[in-house]
Amino acid sequence: MTTSFPSPVPAPGHTPTPSATVLLIPWDPDSPAHIERMYEQRVACGWKASQVESWRELQRSGKFTLQWVVLSPTTDPSSSYNSKIQKHTTAYPKQSTPLLDTATSLGGKPRLATDITGREFMPVGHISLNTEYEEPDFVEPEEGLYFIATFWISPPLQSLGLGRASMDAVEAMATNPPLNARVLALSTVANEYEGKAERWAALGREPPKLSNQDWYARRGYEVFKRVEEKWSEKDEMGKEWWFAGVFMRKEI
Repeated sequence: MTTSFPSPVPAPGHTPTPSATVLLIPWDPDSPAHIERMYEQRVACGWKASQVESWRELQRSGKFTLQWVVLSPTTDPSSSYNSKIQKHTTAYPKQSTPLLDTATSLGGKPRLATDITGREFMPVGHISLNTEYEEPDFVEPEEGLYFIATFWISPPLQSLGLGRASMDAVEAMATNPPLNARVLALSTVANEYEGKAERWAALGREPPKLSNQDWYARRGYEVFKRVEEKWSEKDEMGKEWWFAGVFMRKEI
């Protein structure tokens, strides 16, 4: 059992527009600006901000393939692009400065010099593909399997289809070098579990209209393992409420 709560799929109940597209740009573990921005985004997410420093070596080694989610200015009209960036930076003023594309490696392999553009970009989220699950003894690593993890999209933009677009992008890049992935896997809250309504009521929130599990299932992910007490949260009285979790995978 563990008491950490999973990072939710961004706005899974939204039906995105066909034009929602994003770019993925590697996180640079040797750039102070990249490190600080990742810390700020993890603070905004609400968990694992203290682990960012430890992610640097994991990124260098290829155990993490952590990438920024970036709006595509070529597919977004300039007015729409600027409006989205403004929504993000208004909510998070500390994230108002562009970063530079400077990462020298991806998936533990050197990037081509032509890929390291040095261009400015504004990240509105991030997503990672990891070679190992974040907690031992749940799922054994295997060749060609990567775990989707550390997935965050700026809340002011979560109704715009960027969660779907990010998954499209990461699934597409995973099958190519340097990862050459065969399977993508993840863990998320189960769609059904005993006392579901009581738990959400105690925590003062409405359950999502479309569960994370169902959202991923629509993308072709299938459950291969269930854990009845996987994550927990405490209510205002300090009582701990457990949520069932499922592990899902997809051949790509």
